[in-house]
Amino acid sequence: MHLSDAHHSRKTVAGACMVVAPVLLLVAMVIHPASDMDEATQVATIASNLDAWYTAHLLALVSIALTVPALLGLMHMLRERQVSLGHIGGGLAMVGLLAFVGIVAMELVMWELVSEGETATAVTLLQGLNDSAGILIPFALMSFGFAIGMALLAVGLYRARVVQSWMAVCVGAGSILFGFGIATAMNWLTIVAAAFLVVGLGSIGRMVLRETDEAWEHTPEYEGFRPVPGMR
Repeated sequence: MHLSDAHHSRKTVAGACMVVAPVLLLVAMVIHPASDMDEATQVATIASNLDAWYTAHLLALVSIALTVPALLGLMHMLRERQVSLGHIGGGLAMVGLLAFVGIVAMELVMWELVSEGETATAVTLLQGLNDSAGILIPFALMSFGFAIGMALLAVGLYRARVVQSWMAVCVGAGSILFGFGIATAMNWLTIVAAAFLVVGLGSIGRMVLRETDEAWEHTPEYEGFRPVPGMR
């Protein structure tokens, strides 16, 4: 690996992050204790699963950090074709990632309160957070930027034909399902969504790692591209 070569280094980092980030997300979702819309029930779940709660959110934070270079890599692949979708989708996805960082941070604060035995305080705080427009708008609503942005990037990848069609479909479907699963506290759905991202984004990452530096700089059409039936 020629780390002195900036182009090669960016390709390697982007491809590796595309592979590793969704895997860590999947592990985090599998470990994550049950989510619940009722604040008291959620706090009780945290109290019964302190280690799992902390580990899941720590892995989620690492996954978020690694997703940033992965997103930049996807935007790079669209910089010569489907530029608008690349910029808009990448920007929205970045906003969503920032919102997810805030959500994870708040859930780690809940973990700290519960681990110190302040369960009543944790319930009150969680109720206040869930009822506050000042929290819901910048964090809960803005987190949907990730799902929308990734879906737009997937459309761009498909229309530019720089990845196989099923890779783009997996990225788009996984991102949308993940946003819906988080919003509805359906853990099983977030696991399914993360699995889609492992398949789609991970396959793109492996493709990036295998391709030449020249192909990375001027992303060609995917050889043997097959459109989704009924679509061009």
